[in-house]
Amino acid sequence: MSKFRIFEIILYSCLNLLPYIGLAIYPFTEKLRFSKQKTISFIIILAAFQSIMGVYATTCSQGQKGLISLISTACYAAFYFVTVKEKFGKLVFVLLIVSNFANFVVMAAKWLEGQIFPQMALQNNRWTFSVCTFVIQLIFVPLMFIFFKKFIKEVAYIETNSNLWRYLWMIPATFYLFWYHGLYFNSKSSLELALNYVNLIFTFFINVGALLVYGVLVNALIEFEHNLKLRDENKQLALQNLRYDEMKKQMDATRRARHDLRHHISVVHAMAQNNECKKIEEYLGKYLKHSYLKNPIVYCGNFALNTVLVYYVQEAEKSDISINVDVSIPNEVNISDSDLTVLFGNLLENAIDACKNIEIEKRKIDLKIHKPNAEAIVFSIDNTFDGNIKMKGNRFLSTKENGSGIGIESVKYVVNKYEGDIKIEINEKKFCVSGVLLQPPEI
Repeated sequence: MSKFRIFEIILYSCLNLLPYIGLAIYPFTEKLRFSKQKTISFIIILAAFQSIMGVYATTCSQGQKGLISLISTACYAAFYFVTVKEKFGKLVFVLLIVSNFANFVVMAAKWLEGQIFPQMALQNNRWTFSVCTFVIQLIFVPLMFIFFKKFIKEVAYIETNSNLWRYLWMIPATFYLFWYHGLYFNSKSSLELALNYVNLIFTFFINVGALLVYGVLVNALIEFEHNLKLRDENKQLALQNLRYDEMKKQMDATRRARHDLRHHISVVHAMAQNNECKKIEEYLGKYLKHSYLKNPIVYCGNFALNTVLVYYVQEAEKSDISINVDVSIPNEVNISDSDLTVLFGNLLENAIDACKNIEIEKRKIDLKIHKPNAEAIVFSIDNTFDGNIKMKGNRFLSTKENGSGIGIESVKYVVNKYEGDIKIEINEKKFCVSGVLLQPPEI
């Protein structure tokens, strides 16, 4: 094999790898397992390996070429999934989008080569094909980066319902299979198909249509997540207002107590002068029952969580719901106050709403929150309910009139954010939610 032929294969291997791996990683640049310098080094190593495999493929038998192609694809995919720390479904979703684009580039480059270098187009991976590939990439790769920046990059920050990503990757997979079937399950050769401009135009519009679908899909997910966050922010604001109101009540009560203290001392003093010990005892007993002298309710040392618990326990008691709270966590945890508020606020609110639909004597909520080790917080909440569950697919709907069931989605959002897990169990009498949050290590 001549040196020039080796150069042709290396050039083709680099053009067939570098733009696409860059495009696939681009949305997840903030979620790389390694530093950017190490990642670039690994890409260079991968490109060298792919080049070596390409050179070997030109000299081996036809049967071995299929195996080499499989190994090359597996190495490419393995590098991608190892390099990026993200949910598998998301990675497959983006990777298939890039693969569909790569297929279009191959067809467009082959068509261009056939128009300019018709004789060379009959051969595989010649320098002419690499030049045409580079020209097509020069036109369309920047456009794809713009599209990725505007739409696909947002995928990395969409944490809504991780189960959704188990299915969303099927959308680009469908486009990929459509293209694959049209190319390989055809009486004509792939070269003949590529040289036909009608097929090229058809493939182009298929890709444009696919990109429009991806854009609409991502926008819908972004809007859904925005609504979740907006609802959660409103709930946090309500709890903050509650904290302010409670503090104001305590300050007013303290001011009143200070103002009335002189009067109470005068009364007790007069009773003491008359040796009316029994009256003093009764008077002080009534005085000590005043709410402003009572110790504040404390379920745990974490201020945000304790505020949520105090508020919803009061709401439960107003509805004649028997509620048991068992909390054992440190004052400071590596979970934001807003996430604690959203998680346990929604769980308790859902439990209270469910209990309101049954007889008073059957209303019961049991909440447990513990920290068994340095890395996890486990929780469970059980509540009685009427046995009626509203669902749409795999989603729970609210029992409230016209409710969307967005509360449980907010719970899943927080759990997924901390790479935890959640389990929902239902029987005829109880609705049980349990889960775990994995705390990020302190920096």
